[in-house]
Amino acid sequence: MAIYFTVDLDKLAARCLYLDRIENTIGRRRVTGRIQTFRDELSDARISRAFPR
Repeated sequence: MAIYFTVDLDKLAARCLYLDRIENTIGRRRVTGRIQTFRDELSDARISRAFPR
């Protein structure tokens, strides 16, 4: 059985606080690096955990 999720992309992007930092970024490594830099600047960021298998 398949489950589909839909989102309003404009509304989702409007809530993204680091969108301006990744807007002109090319490559997955650079995107993840800029997101990590953003998270490092936050004082109350959640700790990253591996997704359970």
